[in-house]
Amino acid sequence: MAEIRDLFLSRATDDLSGLRPVVARSWLRSRAAGVDSQVDRGYVDEGRVDERTMAIAEPHLRKLDEVAADIGGHVSLSSPNGALVQPPFLREDVDFPPGYSLLEASCGSNGEGVALEEGRAVWLSPEEHFREDMRRNWCFASLIRDPFHNRVRAVVGLTLPAARVQGLDPSSTLLMLEGVTSRIEREIETRMSSRERTLLREYLTISRRRGKAAVVVTDGKHSFMNSAATASLEGSDLSVVTSYAKSVMSSGHGTSVEVMLAGFGPASIEVSPVDLSASGFGAVAVVRPLARRSRTLDAPTVSRHDASSSADQLLKRLDGQSISLQHAVDSARTAIEQRRSVAIIGEPGSGKARLAEAIAGVRGDVIRIDARDTDAGARIDEACEHASTGSEPVLFIAHADELSPADSHEVATRLRGDTCHTVIFTAASITDATRAIADAGGALEIKLAPLRRRREDIPLLADAIARELGDRRLSRRLVATLTNSDWPGNIAQLRQVVSDAVERSRGIEVSDADLPESFHRMLAKGRLSRLEDAELAEIRSALREAKGNRRLAAEILEIGRSTFYRRMDYFRSRGFDL
Repeated sequence: MAEIRDLFLSRATDDLSGLRPVVARSWLRSRAAGVDSQVDRGYVDEGRVDERTMAIAEPHLRKLDEVAADIGGHVSLSSPNGALVQPPFLREDVDFPPGYSLLEASCGSNGEGVALEEGRAVWLSPEEHFREDMRRNWCFASLIRDPFHNRVRAVVGLTLPAARVQGLDPSSTLLMLEGVTSRIEREIETRMSSRERTLLREYLTISRRRGKAAVVVTDGKHSFMNSAATASLEGSDLSVVTSYAKSVMSSGHGTSVEVMLAGFGPASIEVSPVDLSASGFGAVAVVRPLARRSRTLDAPTVSRHDASSSADQLLKRLDGQSISLQHAVDSARTAIEQRRSVAIIGEPGSGKARLAEAIAGVRGDVIRIDARDTDAGARIDEACEHASTGSEPVLFIAHADELSPADSHEVATRLRGDTCHTVIFTAASITDATRAIADAGGALEIKLAPLRRRREDIPLLADAIARELGDRRLSRRLVATLTNSDWPGNIAQLRQVVSDAVERSRGIEVSDADLPESFHRMLAKGRLSRLEDAELAEIRSALREAKGNRRLAAEILEIGRSTFYRRMDYFRSRGFDL
């Protein structure tokens, strides 16, 4: 074997047929990595073995190390990246300090490095080592695998001096070492909480049933992903999926959404709750790609001249990639091309005004009116009188759901009489006032989903806001935190939080620690349940109908004033605007 090695190192031959195949493969990898057979380069890396694995392995490895000590050997523990760790329950090897890299690419063929490359337990005789200074020892290594993810948690190494172990049977010794790591793995599995075992059962069931779909199961602390999810969920995709999962964990009710993901493109996410008994809920998310659908218009266009330019202007004004936002932009493009009236419906802060301004911006002359202003009625009359003189301005009414019945009737009458040509209005919900105007003007309805229903837009919006404030960069952890939040105030609230974080940050990168305390308190309070979400919508609607009069709003809901005030205080304490 020494002759084969000398010829191989001198590159006189690559014929390694005289070696065990596992050793031949390792020597080829070691030489390809440029390892010097005579010089120890001493590569050091940061390595870590998780606390649970360390605690469970301690009694097993301590006993093994005591046996090895009697014959001058050592037991070692390495992290999944091949770096030696030095737990207090093992004797220190002075030749190999903590952090020493045992990867083949760092120090050539050795037990731990070969085990990690081959993905299984291995042994090397003294003459099979690649480096000269390692050729005095027998080396054995066995992997401690996670019993559920099949990933490596740690590597156990056993080094025995050749001079002290004459007549050693390497296969029996390796079998003994594998028995030790196998007992550690079984104990890891046994000590898993019932919560984790429930998640695991759900993960295995769904993964088998869903075939090639990407599956993610989580309880907020532990997560399981199949290979399809690991391979295809890129960048912020996983944050988007887990944020929908956490929403379901909070409410206990499933959901299904269509999203735009970096790895999948258009995709559907089906999220179902996993009952963890007294521990609450976990969630299982199944992600499938959607076929890309081409856009078709509702009717022939009036003018194709402005189509491309208007679309460009719309997209420049709106940051996001969600399917729901794309549908809204497509509908807006249709309205522009057909010169139709538009009704934009969505929660406060969801971007209605921005989309309305984008549409109005390519229409030309625009008269803007806020229905909450005291002179809204007079300005509507003035606008329609102006239209009757021959010009065709667009009437843009913000907060149209707060128009008085008389004003909404006036707009509808003018539209039917063709003295007002086109109207664009925004509203938080459909009311009698908005329905009358929409029907009279033949308005195309565009719904803008809240941020919690289009979470893949949050990273893009946050980055755009940060750039506006001085070309700042947001850390990955911060973006994940923002994506996982519910944003009851939608884009307006996101803008305020990101702005505050940018102002608080000291460097070019804005981190999680820069988020304002008020936001952290809101996160700590958790999400609303589905019942609370419906209750909040009812309170908001009643307050709009009552023009902010809380006594009248309580009467509309047919509940006591003290109960109404208490529920208002509750939602405000959770960070929700009313």
